[in-house]
Amino acid sequence: MRTLLTCLIVLLAVNPVFSQKAKQIEQLLAAYDKAGKFNGTILIAEKGKIIFEKSYGYKNGPKKEKNTNNSLYRIFSTTKMFTATVILKLEEEGKLSINDKLSKYYPNFPKGDSSTISNLLSHTSGIPNETGSENTVDEETFIKFISAKPLNFSPGKKWDYSNSGYYILGYIIKKATGMEYDKAIESYILKPLKMNHTGFHFNTVFDENKALGYEFLSENTSNEAFLFKTDHPFAAGAMYSTVEDLFKFNESFKTNTILKHETIEKMFTPYLNDHYGLGSDVFSVDGKKRIGHGGGGPGYRCIYYRILDDDISFIAMSNSILSHTDLIIPKIENIMYNKLNKIPAVPKVNAQELKKLEGIYSTGDTKFYVTVVDGQVLFRETGNSICSLFPISNTSFQLDENFSFIFKPDETGKINSVVVTLRDGSIKTGTRTTSPYLWGIIGNATPGGWDGKDTPLQTDSQKPNLYFLKNFHLKKGNLKFRVDNDWGYNLGLNSDGKTVALNAYDFPIAEDGQYDIILDMSNPMKPQYSIKKSAL
Repeated sequence: MRTLLTCLIVLLAVNPVFSQKAKQIEQLLAAYDKAGKFNGTILIAEKGKIIFEKSYGYKNGPKKEKNTNNSLYRIFSTTKMFTATVILKLEEEGKLSINDKLSKYYPNFPKGDSSTISNLLSHTSGIPNETGSENTVDEETFIKFISAKPLNFSPGKKWDYSNSGYYILGYIIKKATGMEYDKAIESYILKPLKMNHTGFHFNTVFDENKALGYEFLSENTSNEAFLFKTDHPFAAGAMYSTVEDLFKFNESFKTNTILKHETIEKMFTPYLNDHYGLGSDVFSVDGKKRIGHGGGGPGYRCIYYRILDDDISFIAMSNSILSHTDLIIPKIENIMYNKLNKIPAVPKVNAQELKKLEGIYSTGDTKFYVTVVDGQVLFRETGNSICSLFPISNTSFQLDENFSFIFKPDETGKINSVVVTLRDGSIKTGTRTTSPYLWGIIGNATPGGWDGKDTPLQTDSQKPNLYFLKNFHLKKGNLKFRVDNDWGYNLGLNSDGKTVALNAYDFPIAEDGQYDIILDMSNPMKPQYSIKKSAL
């Protein structure tokens, strides 16, 4: 009886704390959900117990199908932690050593006698980072491509993040086990941990829980993000999972289910730098060590880490690249440590007033592009990707408390400038310009080639969002659409061969000839295009 009473006292003492934290997390996420700034699932655990797990937004925008805690998301580079775990397990089994030279597996690889498996695991091999899916279709193609590239530095001398090293690790796993890479991950990790909702080949997954990835997603508008045709990026980031499955993986490092304690210690020890071990981020904040690995790619973001000293785990998965996932998790961490100052309020904003913010603002050194779609204010600086701003009022916005955007009117009341305050306290002021968006085409099918200037598209004053060229000569090759000679915002062809997406595949031009080209940006988040041979 005394033991039972003691347990009840402990439960009464602990549960209110957990419930209070969970309540605050829910209030925080409710604000971001209301503002349309989070689409995905979040799981928070403390000392092995899940204290918060909830999903927001849509797994399928057009069908209005909601995300659930069982939603499947691509986790991209979080895959690296799985790859590293299998490599280290193979070392425990004596099937390889992380001190093996790369030349053992690829005798003709440049400086293969100087580079080791541990260099590949720790991003210290000097092998250049390659992300192009056309070069990673199979082992022969990739090794031929990457071995022709000069090393960025001598192996073991510096740290430089390289997906390429993890492609090679995937091939080494196959050589050491006799299994395909994905089957090895399944055999060594997924089956033992009963991670039944984790795997590869996401394109061919037909599960009701599959969350589609979006480059823009709101109540009324959506556009799917670029989808790779192959299972790219292989051992560097091809996996999908759920928050609960990833939590199982997290717990395995505490119970030594897959790896021995001493192996885990080695994995979580910084290698040559202060922030990365063997397939895991390793860093300290306020003296507390954290381990884990994030991931991100077209349409998806995954955040996963555990604070070792306090055994607090953070897992977030999102299927919209404009979600504020990276900004939300630090706030949740502050809640866990009773440090959150306040939960942001979501004001009622006027859609017509927001449209007045649209335009191009110039600082002289850079440009700010502001677009408003379905009540979402989208901001982009030259050379950077788009972000969606959190509203404070009709003219004031932020990414967080230290990164703000204030639009200011002139004496007539018309918005004519924006003041951007960065996290380091510096300020950039952009003045509205009268210049239109300068869309153009670039590629080896165009006169300027890939390294030249854009060929500008023409516009019609009656249809300012319609860009075109008529009877224009293109060479056999490829092209993309681009804004103002800026690779920060370029449009290509999605894997379906029909729709347009950011940073997607090149538009193919089958033969030399005269073409009529149209880019319709009437809905900037769902562009339409046409490239057809000109009528004779």
